[in-house]
Amino acid sequence: MASELQLALAYELTPQNAPRFAADIVAQAAAQGVVLDYSSSTLDWLDSVTASLRAGGVAVEQVPEVLFGFGCLLGECVARSTGGEWVDAAFDVPIGLRVNGALLDPVGYAFATLASGRSYAAFARAA
Repeated sequence: MASELQLALAYELTPQNAPRFAADIVAQAAAQGVVLDYSSSTLDWLDSVTASLRAGGVAVEQVPEVLFGFGCLLGECVARSTGGEWVDAAFDVPIGLRVNGALLDPVGYAFATLASGRSYAAFARAA
């Protein structure tokens, strides 16, 4: 799905910039009085916000940059808890997270989560 969308991103789409995209979401939440610390409570917040978007009938095409940022935040939460590393990958969005030899697609997961209702926490637990 993400490959079909044009993303207007603040930085070049590289593995090295994934933490910057995640930090931008953290900063935007902080401006609203929400503290995100890359822990399970951050994943709960992602689940809650995504559920609100879904309940409001928001489509992926309306918020692709938000979902991209959510995927980077999800990946950064996993990277910080597992020692994972952002890498180039052959996913729709060409970055992924390598964790213990496995290549994960947190950005793709974020896009799918809006439609499916899956849990960000479930992704992190499976990593």
